[in-house]
Amino acid sequence: MTEPTVGPPERDLLDDETRHLAVAAVAAAAIGWWPAFTLGVYGVIFFEQIFSLWAVATTVFVVAVVTRGRRALRRPVLWTLLLPSLWLVVAWSLPVGGTSIPHQVLFWFGVVVTILGIPAMAALLVRLLVPGAERLQGRSALLAGGVVLAVLVAAFVLGGQHPRILTCDDFTISGNFAPPGCSAGTGSTELG
Repeated sequence: MTEPTVGPPERDLLDDETRHLAVAAVAAAAIGWWPAFTLGVYGVIFFEQIFSLWAVATTVFVVAVVTRGRRALRRPVLWTLLLPSLWLVVAWSLPVGGTSIPHQVLFWFGVVVTILGIPAMAALLVRLLVPGAERLQGRSALLAGGVVLAVLVAAFVLGGQHPRILTCDDFTISGNFAPPGCSAGTGSTELG
């Protein structure tokens, strides 16, 4: 009995390069979509998102310094892990609830740190936690970054278009405040 002939082999979707690319993109997009969406819906990034980034970044910084000592401190990328801490120190130094120029600068600094920091943090964590992921470089790293950026932009746009896809009830049921301009009616994501 002869085996049937098969055409040219397809690229295996389970090869290491594809897996590393998918893991990096999924991790960064899964972490970063929510801040982008809330920025689109409410025009703000929730404090929980900034503090989550701070906790992860600070943990990775401390682990690197404790395990690698002074060698770790010579790596500029490691110092970027302190950006959320810088945001926290500046926020601590300003009076709560102001609308001055320093408060606006602090807000946008928090937005940039969160939107850029969360995917970058996810990429760093993937490299630390997934064996072989450090080989994701060049075109593959750009592709992963492009995919994540596209997802974050889409999440932001979806957030801005929330009245077309979600109701006020959807936000309330999920534990969020109904944003201005939301659509009235029964939740569109709940079983009827």
